Amino acid sequence: MNTSLVLKSNQKQRKQSKRGIYKIKNILWDLIISIRVQTYIMYGVFFLISFFLVMLVNKFTLHTITNKFHSSFFDVFFKYATHIGDGVMFGVLVLVFLSVKRKMALVFLVGGILTLLVTHLLKKVVFKGIARPVGALGEDVLHLVDGVKIALWNSFPSGHTITAFTIFTILSLYFTKCKSQYLWFSLAIIAALSRVYLSQHFLIDVFVGSFIGILIGFLSMAIFNKPKTIH
Repeated sequence: MNTSLVLKSNQKQRKQSKRGIYKIKNILWDLIISIRVQTYIMYGVFFLISFFLVMLVNKFTLHTITNKFHSSFFDVFFKYATHIGDGVMFGVLVLVFLSVKRKMALVFLVGGILTLLVTHLLKKVVFKGIARPVGALGEDVLHLVDGVKIALWNSFPSGHTITAFTIFTILSLYFTKCKSQYLWFSLAIIAALSRVYLSQHFLIDVFVGSFIGILIGFLSMAIFNKPKTIH
């Protein structure tokens, strides 16, 4: 009798586990198909170009080369555009969505917490002490923008990039199939490139950071979503 009860209990647990797995799959699938194909292509181009440059060129050489391409316009543009990836943006969006859609306020709150935890773990624990461009190459050989406070250590990955891609991934998933997704991912890419232009990070830092940010964005939305489709 006891054996029979145990078997029934195990079967029930297996069924519940399967239902849970199917539910997660359905939620993720719904989120994936809510992004326009063109948006995936946009990020794909950024991803592939960054991937090949990171794989083929030494990060110090690559940064030295890219740092030579600068202008007064881009000095000002990236000096301010980089703030798109400031952590305070999470707080702003939480406050905005509290009066619009409370569930989204929670999504941004969770996204901010996950971004903080992941970034701190990677930068301050796992990859602690890795030199940033100025720390590794010296300020004498690099073009630096006036008024930008330069950090020297804990380069990998880029926290600003993780923040930007988390935020704009969430916004893209919120504005389902909307053309505004092009804007959100464009802003995320601009924030990422600003970190390289300002010599705050190497390309590999923002390349990896962008991928982490997208994962956190999807996870944050998935936590509060219910499956719309059955597969």
